[in-house]
Amino acid sequence: MKLLKFIFINFIVAVFADIVLNDIANSELKYPLNSKIIKSLKPYFKNKSIILCGIYAGITICLTLLGVCFLSKKVLNFFVPNNLKELLSFCILAFPIGFIVDIIIDKLKIFGNTLDLYYKEAGAGLWGAIAFLFSIIVSYILQKYLIPVL
Repeated sequence: MKLLKFIFINFIVAVFADIVLNDIANSELKYPLNSKIIKSLKPYFKNKSIILCGIYAGITICLTLLGVCFLSKKVLNFFVPNNLKELLSFCILAFPIGFIVDIIIDKLKIFGNTLDLYYKEAGAGLWGAIAFLFSIIVSYILQKYLIPVL
């Protein structure tokens, strides 16, 4: 049950994070975070539903997370981190996997050519892994401190 809840929370976090990225990338306002890298996402978001893009991000995070959870169970003996020490171990395991998955997304053109400009600006690997860790950490905080036990 805890595994499913953690995966679901990560899905929601990823959807909302992607919606925020979409808004910033397509905004004409000068956000402090409105960098060249974020602007390079504009072709990906163009002509797609903001919700659909968020769902794609959520699915990508969840599929990757599922692999990390099962690997964590095998290596660390837990599916989902329960304390800060476990969270740190989990993130150390998750980072290289997120890095590799981002490279795979780029090389296999999983989302078509619409991310070419983004990968040219940001490179493949690092920012995908950072986004993955962001989702994991925010979801851990939400599950641990803000969402009542189900």
